[in-house]
Amino acid sequence: MNKNENLYASRSVKSLRYYLVNIMRVFLLLITIGLSSAFANTTAAQTKIDVNVNNVTLEELFKDIQSKSEFIFFYKDNVLKYNVTLNVKNASVTVILDSALKGTNLTYKVNDRQVIIKESPSSQSEASKKTNQQEKTITGKVLDDTGGPLVGATVQAKGTNFGVATDFDGNFSLTVPDDTTFIVISYIGFATQEIDITNNFYVEVKMLTDSSALDEIVIIGYGTEQKSLLSDAVTSIKSSQVSDLPVPSVDGLLQGQAAGVQVQQNSGTPGGEMSVRIRGLSSISGSNQPLYIIDGIPVTSGDFGQLSFSGQGASALSDLNPSDIESISVLKDASATAIYGARGSNGIVLISTKRGKEQKSVVSVNVYSGVQQAWNKLDMLNAKEWMEYRNDLAGTTVFTPEDIANNTVDTDWQDVIFRTASINSYEASARGGSEKTQFFISGTFLEQEGILIGTDYQRMNARVNVDHQLSDKVKIGTSIGLTHAKTNRVESDQTLHGPLPNGISTPAIFSVYNEDGSYNQSGPYSNALSIANEAISENFSYRTNSNAYLDWQIIEDLSFSTKWGVDFLNFREHSYESTQTVQGARYNGLGFEAYSNVSNIVSNNLLKYKKKFNKHKVEALVGYTFEKYQYRSSFIRGQDFADDNLEYISSAATIVSASANASDEGIRSYLGRLNYNFDDKYIASVTGRFDTSTKFGENNRTGFFPAASVAWRAIQEDFLQDQDIVSDLKFRVSYGLTGNDDISPFLFSELYGNTSYDGQPAIYPSNIPNPDLKWESTAQLNIGINVGLFEDRITLTADYYNKQTNDLLLSRPLPSSSGFSSITENVGKVENKGIELSIETRNFIKENFTWSTQFNISGNRNKVLELYNGQPIDDIGRGGNRIMEGQPIGIFYSYKSLGVDPSTGDIVYADTNFDGEITSADRTIVGNPHPDFIYGITNNFTYKGFDATIFLQGSYGNDVFNGSRLFLESLQGGDNQVADITRRWQQPGDITDIPRATTDPVASAQNKRVSSRFIEDGSYLRVKNVTIGYTLDKSVMEKTMFSSFRVYLSAQNLFTFTNYSGLDPEVNYRGDDNSVIGTDFFTYPQAQVFTLGVNLKF
Repeated sequence: MNKNENLYASRSVKSLRYYLVNIMRVFLLLITIGLSSAFANTTAAQTKIDVNVNNVTLEELFKDIQSKSEFIFFYKDNVLKYNVTLNVKNASVTVILDSALKGTNLTYKVNDRQVIIKESPSSQSEASKKTNQQEKTITGKVLDDTGGPLVGATVQAKGTNFGVATDFDGNFSLTVPDDTTFIVISYIGFATQEIDITNNFYVEVKMLTDSSALDEIVIIGYGTEQKSLLSDAVTSIKSSQVSDLPVPSVDGLLQGQAAGVQVQQNSGTPGGEMSVRIRGLSSISGSNQPLYIIDGIPVTSGDFGQLSFSGQGASALSDLNPSDIESISVLKDASATAIYGARGSNGIVLISTKRGKEQKSVVSVNVYSGVQQAWNKLDMLNAKEWMEYRNDLAGTTVFTPEDIANNTVDTDWQDVIFRTASINSYEASARGGSEKTQFFISGTFLEQEGILIGTDYQRMNARVNVDHQLSDKVKIGTSIGLTHAKTNRVESDQTLHGPLPNGISTPAIFSVYNEDGSYNQSGPYSNALSIANEAISENFSYRTNSNAYLDWQIIEDLSFSTKWGVDFLNFREHSYESTQTVQGARYNGLGFEAYSNVSNIVSNNLLKYKKKFNKHKVEALVGYTFEKYQYRSSFIRGQDFADDNLEYISSAATIVSASANASDEGIRSYLGRLNYNFDDKYIASVTGRFDTSTKFGENNRTGFFPAASVAWRAIQEDFLQDQDIVSDLKFRVSYGLTGNDDISPFLFSELYGNTSYDGQPAIYPSNIPNPDLKWESTAQLNIGINVGLFEDRITLTADYYNKQTNDLLLSRPLPSSSGFSSITENVGKVENKGIELSIETRNFIKENFTWSTQFNISGNRNKVLELYNGQPIDDIGRGGNRIMEGQPIGIFYSYKSLGVDPSTGDIVYADTNFDGEITSADRTIVGNPHPDFIYGITNNFTYKGFDATIFLQGSYGNDVFNGSRLFLESLQGGDNQVADITRRWQQPGDITDIPRATTDPVASAQNKRVSSRFIEDGSYLRVKNVTIGYTLDKSVMEKTMFSSFRVYLSAQNLFTFTNYSGLDPEVNYRGDDNSVIGTDFFTYPQAQVFTLGVNLKF
């Protein structure tokens, strides 16, 4: 690397340091303030309330306090024999109780939100003298669903008010009457359990998440809401649902977990991107990916790579450690997403990371290690079969019987390029805090080899989340997420230059190495192993997604919050093809360097009002937000390197091309939401947002996006009170308008390109500006129902939606006389409508055995309603995808194959217009890449110390264009072919679906036309994950330093059931391209993964 290159790199590093240092200064100041007072104050909660009662019983007083706060009281009925008169304002619970219990024989203890009322020891002693009733003491420990201690869980003797709360270690001790046979253990968000104590004096209970609990808190846009009071279509995924899945990337956690959310693995490349689509494709030229928001800060998504690795792009969510996640909310309807205005059309994914708790510090360690392998291989011709095929193709003896018999080379090229790869993950975290300060700290190192040689992925994560109660009214905090990742990728799977297409297409007769140890390049393609080993492509990313916030409780019902955050990404690519490859040898070494710097600064400022009066509840939110986005990139390509060891661009003798780009964008928004609730029965919500964006023309720079929803909780009606079957019944309706601004910027303005004229540099206008451009807008209707049966042992959520997207941004053709080929305008409409169904059941809940099931299924129907002048967009991609009115986006449109003519051995095509000729006019619809429905089902089991999860996921009814078969069933040249061609037509009268082998260029071109011959059913069912774990018994743990020890074995992609003949039915070779979907062209397959792991807590 020369001086100039060092200077360039130094500037990049200095820029990164500048941003990080300034960010860290602010955040570390907050951490210092918070941690300096950690564990400094452990007094009772400081909630302030007003109490005005006159000669009421203590029980009535306690109920009054409970209605105005989050406190829960526990006591024995026979001790509440006093009346009290009290009038205090803005007092803490300790002040109230000190006054109320003065002069009585009662004392109290406050533990988190539990208040325990009991007689003073002297009174109890006197009482014990007056009764002969025998008592017994039950001790035990309550654990959460991850095996950690559950602080503040309620333990009661069934049918009484005898109760205690668990301490910091989850322990409890409860004295109950001797004839007590059951205790009841409960905690918000967990299923209540009854434990038989007839013959037990010590119990250890592991609680299970009750995802259907009516008081479950769900994260929504700029706030939270009780699940029971939601009038929107929101799916919440808790960490407990996916915490046991050893998945390296967050978007992988979404697959099969939420109805209406289609998650597709574009490529099996480690760290590679996934396509996530919520309720179908709504845009043709813009992105269909949802907006990702981590702890309130939008994530800059998309592949910022500038080299040609389509379908293997870097995922925005691959930078986040899945184990750091507390919950994920998927916002689907307009009422939920309109609060994000111009970015809500594709749905919103809200991700909340774990935060500290008021508890004893818990250190967790999770380590797993495993192996990966290709779950499927193509059945290709061996050397003997290929030599016989070549003789048939040539119509003469190319290989004599002696040649075939004496051949000793029979290379399985798939075995050469695929490998058994390793995956290792090391995670550690600490979580805890006092009443005033809570913290969560984690660190992760992940290393994953790809099953294709030449690919691997490494990621390091660090996270610090701190919350500090600065005063009774002010709370501050910070979230700092740092990531460094390195990815090695191989040549794009769009071409025949990569190791996968080269390896599969190379006949088995060619050896990997020559006798002198050099790569054998005598085959029809480049040596696949030489590409994998000698073509370097390294990608480095440095990212921080961090924020700091301040919450101010101005008065009892009014609060203000401000949050400032930054998403900063530095992305560098280095690529070099050495002279050991055919491509590199052609250019005497070929090198690339590319740099991208992305920053997004965000400020959210919100004013919230919440008031309850009688049976009415009102919540109002108004806010102002702004974002400033900057993008800088540069790219340089060179060739003619003096030595393969000098692979950086500074060593290139010839600079072939270089470019640099800069983009600055901004968005300013005003938002509001009003929620009304009458008696927790009738619910209404109105939302609106004004967005002003620099992406659009001055005539349409500002847009308004309103939405409204209503819900009726019929379960609250009197006619449903005296029955034991229906435990929840809610009807929902919503309608609203959202937008999509995820398009290329500055299409509204005049742009210039660079050229040369008469040897001099020059510029020229490259487009026609359109100041009337605006965002694509989506109107959506949603009708939903929530049902709970048998105390929510069975819960069901169903939704019907109809989305219509208008003002699609498309290119309108222009006459050549204009000097331009097209102009971008708002033309076109797309519709998506469908049904979603989710069912959860708690099949068994016993002390030693539990079984629960989650099932979801959804079907979406996509249709293009309008294009400019009705003109279709044709011949897209290798599979003949087409966009046309009345059909789904990207429909397969090509020739319809009628089979092989037994007399000639050639493919016969349908003459759809009956003109006696086969021309392009005979093309027709031959397949649909959109599935009829997608689904997922999860079963969770526990038995004593064992736990097991079985997760299945699939897609049904989607077609795939198997573009690999264009070469692997070409039957015309020197490529290797699939073994199925041994069934090819060879003589008149043969009945088969595989045409003849021929060197006739006309017949060959006809037989390998893009047609229905290569369209296959892409439906599949995957056993996505099976995990079995065992947690050691407490009696064993007491002898160690650990509070919990769990060992588990997991299998990912264990089985795949499909009729698809390719390597993997889950394909999309053009990544997130909206119009080219469902196409397989030597796509990197997913791996089958087996891991062994350990979870430790101490």
